[in-house]
Amino acid sequence: MSKAIKKSLLYALGVLALIAFAMWLRYASRHFFHSPVVSHLRSGIYVFLFSAWCYSLWIRIVQTQVRRYLLAISVLMVLWILLRSIKFSIENTEAERWLWYFYYFPMLFIPMLSVFVSRSLGKGEDFRIPRWTKILYFPTLLLLLLVLTNDLHQQVFSFPTGVLSDREYRYEGGYFFVLGWAALCAGFALLSMVKNCRIPRSRRIRWLPLVPLALSLAYACAYVKKVYWVWVLAGDMTVSQCLIFASILECCIQCGLIQSNLGYDELFEATSLPVQITDSAFCSQYVSVAMQGTLPQSELRQMQQDTVHLGDDTLLKRHKLRRGWVFWKEDISALNQIRKALELTRDELRDTGDVLAVENAQRARWLKLTEENRLYDMMEAQTARQIAMLRDLLANLQKTEDPDRARHLLGQVIIIGTYIKRRSNLIFVGMQRGAISVQELRLCLNESSENISVYGADCKTIIKGEGQLTVEQATQVYDLFEAVVETVLESLRALLISIEVGRWVEVALCVSAAEPLCGLHARFPGLEWEQDEDGLQYVTQKLERSMGVKAHGQD
Repeated sequence: MSKAIKKSLLYALGVLALIAFAMWLRYASRHFFHSPVVSHLRSGIYVFLFSAWCYSLWIRIVQTQVRRYLLAISVLMVLWILLRSIKFSIENTEAERWLWYFYYFPMLFIPMLSVFVSRSLGKGEDFRIPRWTKILYFPTLLLLLLVLTNDLHQQVFSFPTGVLSDREYRYEGGYFFVLGWAALCAGFALLSMVKNCRIPRSRRIRWLPLVPLALSLAYACAYVKKVYWVWVLAGDMTVSQCLIFASILECCIQCGLIQSNLGYDELFEATSLPVQITDSAFCSQYVSVAMQGTLPQSELRQMQQDTVHLGDDTLLKRHKLRRGWVFWKEDISALNQIRKALELTRDELRDTGDVLAVENAQRARWLKLTEENRLYDMMEAQTARQIAMLRDLLANLQKTEDPDRARHLLGQVIIIGTYIKRRSNLIFVGMQRGAISVQELRLCLNESSENISVYGADCKTIIKGEGQLTVEQATQVYDLFEAVVETVLESLRALLISIEVGRWVEVALCVSAAEPLCGLHARFPGLEWEQDEDGLQYVTQKLERSMGVKAHGQD
């Protein structure tokens, strides 16, 4: 279990403990303690919880527009609790009535803002809801004005006794318009959330947001049936509605339907780079698993240069960030081995003086280096575009001062770097063996898929079949995958690649992203592309198997 998951569970247990304590205070205020202090303490607990949730939303949510809506919802919940608490703690009929009217400010706007949030579920960081949705403000404000001016027309509540008080009243037609609009917005928002819980083109479902929704339905049934213990412990409809809405939205955040800055611990666990990020005081914030432990704060403070030796084969380097430092280790063992070999060769030449042997050794070394240079030149030529992209990303990462943008760029660096590493490995394997196994291609695609998932997009690789592929077939499949990823990287939400190896190599990709992929025809002859009504793009290509290379199990 990762540190982030443990932290989330501890917070959840703390919140549940405070809610349970507040429910017990409600029960105690009716049977043991009749002091108004108990009610004020219970209200204070809920105000604290929703205020803390509001602050956490401001810190965690990445999407700017959704963050504003969620902050507004949390503030309205705090306002609602305060209005209820003040209303039941005063004895002024006029003030009580106006506080009662103002209940409908959060009651109308929380469902409406939830509609805006539900429209953004599963979308990217830069998603903006359509402008036409702003029209929902008009009926909401109109109905709120209808409630606030009820004293003039009494079309929402009427008072048979002539006393304007919430102690004796009747519902009029306007009330049902208000209730219907709030129910319509809440129902639409909840249905949208349920719809987004299903993973596209899959039978899998995100169950987490459905749990509080199911509990809310059970609570509503128990409340209507007037179950005794429900009325005693959770009979406060204001608090219950706020908790239900907040729990559903929080579950959407936890399962990734609402973009947040959660999951960076998993990113540092997945990377193979030994990296540590600290704040300005050199206190560790993130440490990758490859770092093999956190570097001591005192050791980091004593660094006078950007590069120091940690040992014979390891360098520690650092770079200044806007609000801290990044440290990483660099392995120089290969360079040391070459240096030692050169020193040994020099000593041998001095002792033996065998010029011919030296010439032969130098020639063999030269031939080896020539072959290595040829392979490196081949790798550089075939990954030149990705190397250029990597340089640009690193330059932008160095210039940016926004930590969220820096994390976004770091994720792209990992994706491009993984391709360069794996693509180069395919060249080495192909030169050594003359062919590439399906398993080797599977390892390449799985590593790229894992890094894309860490980056924030859903990615899955399915490869059926075994055997050997030619170098051209394997690299063409991997290049097609990378070309699709690079084209849609900024807006990529989900990607599924399916490969079936038989008499033909059949490649199919399903992509959920904003950028069109029709432009890949020029780079990959025989490529087929189509887009369905939901915006999903399908890219397919069929490659003929070489006569000398067969799938596993074929004669």
